[in-house]
Amino acid sequence: MTRPTGRTTARAGGALLTAALLLAAPLAPTAVAAPAAQLAWGSCPSPTPNANGVPFTRDPRQQCATLRVPRDYHDPAEGTITLTVSRLRTADPAHRRGTLAVVPGGPGGSGLDYPGEMAKLLPPDVLRSYDLIGFDERGVGNSTPVHCDLSAAERDAQLNYPFPGPDGSITANLDQARRVADGCAAASGGYLADVTTANSARDLDRIRAALHLPRISYLGSSYGTYLGQVYATLFPSHTDRVVLDSTVPPGGVEQGFRLFSEGFDDSFPALARFVAAQDATLHLGATPEAVRASYLRLAGEVDRDPLPLSGGRLLTGGGLRSVVYASLVKPSYYPLGARVLQLAEERDTAPAPAPAPVTAPAPTPEGAGTGGSGGNPLPQVIPDNFLAAQFAVVCGDSAWPRDPAVYAARTAADRARYPLTNGMSGNVWPCAFWHYGPKEPLVRADPDGPRNILMLQNRYDPDTTYNGARQTQRAFGHRAAMVTFDTTAHGVDFTDPRVLAPFTAFLLGGRLPS
Repeated sequence: MTRPTGRTTARAGGALLTAALLLAAPLAPTAVAAPAAQLAWGSCPSPTPNANGVPFTRDPRQQCATLRVPRDYHDPAEGTITLTVSRLRTADPAHRRGTLAVVPGGPGGSGLDYPGEMAKLLPPDVLRSYDLIGFDERGVGNSTPVHCDLSAAERDAQLNYPFPGPDGSITANLDQARRVADGCAAASGGYLADVTTANSARDLDRIRAALHLPRISYLGSSYGTYLGQVYATLFPSHTDRVVLDSTVPPGGVEQGFRLFSEGFDDSFPALARFVAAQDATLHLGATPEAVRASYLRLAGEVDRDPLPLSGGRLLTGGGLRSVVYASLVKPSYYPLGARVLQLAEERDTAPAPAPAPVTAPAPTPEGAGTGGSGGNPLPQVIPDNFLAAQFAVVCGDSAWPRDPAVYAARTAADRARYPLTNGMSGNVWPCAFWHYGPKEPLVRADPDGPRNILMLQNRYDPDTTYNGARQTQRAFGHRAAMVTFDTTAHGVDFTDPRVLAPFTAFLLGGRLPS
């Protein structure tokens, strides 16, 4: 799941209801053993824009290669697709101890330039010890892509959070979900069913084999932690050291999405304290409780009477909630949330100016790419490929209920329990109308394997909740150790000594905390 965070990528996207498929025995690694392959390293294709439409700044040392892999690992007759892989080699080969695959949040985010982004954050000892490997997952960017050919209106970022209507109605959400599902099917056809987390894990193992490595280390953030869980489950003997930053629950993105409202509740008090401390200028409440009341009041007012913005745009209740939710990613984004609430509080008959663009995530369940990407905090258009790949994975990993009444009931229940999100995480996604059912059962974390997984988790995370991470830790059993930080943010801070100590001790010495 991803929003760019300025430290790592993040977004723990998700879905709505318990998967209808039960876990079956994972496909044995020998059943998908890769043939001998060579990666011909050379220049890289043009950078892929992130969810905000901003290209990454590429590290000039980075090299790229392509690799052909099966489109459907269970049916060779389906042919092959292309993966685009990147490499950033250690500057000190004499001290290299291994290769570290680095995978951002998503699904849908490009990972090709992630090695260069992580090289800005990881400690020097780790960079001396590991080559960094990235790749665009199947369906994404420079790997064989999927598309939905959606209009700009259908890709408005605030629609990607399925906030219900002011009265709790989900009719508009159902219509949007059906249009997206139909558009994706028309544009990409049956390939959508092959763009799954399990197949991306098999792709990663083909990359490992092409690098002629007996084992590979892994660092994944947000949705990337679910891909890491699946890889460690399908290929436990091929894992060296696995680090999961901001972990998705063991049910994957669908289960993570169901926890979004809980994450909003966990994280909102920190924003409320920030706003309350500026009551002299913001006039939104002098206590966190008063700020919460102001937020609920203003969201209701904008629900009933959207706020005109410059450029002819309207700030709806869903848009306001989207921006506030996006601002919870980390403290440096809190002014974004405060500003949109101030706009709503000070509205008048003239169109309100939009806040100046800041370094912030697009309000989407899975921001692409990595931190530092700029974006307007108000709702914006999301790239078509990002949405197509996101929905392909979320809808292809697990089966979703087809009955609209299920989502109406869930939304009503969530509205009552979590008023801050107004029932959003109970609502419908295009998966309810997806044209291609899952080809195999959901892969869940498996406790049978080596003890070589380090989980790094903030206690108050809006996207990948502490609750969900604990569920994954319990599912892995003896295999995983988790270090929790008393912090409100999505994505751990790799510049924090508290994070660096266990992270470095594990990657360099293999030591897990008890």
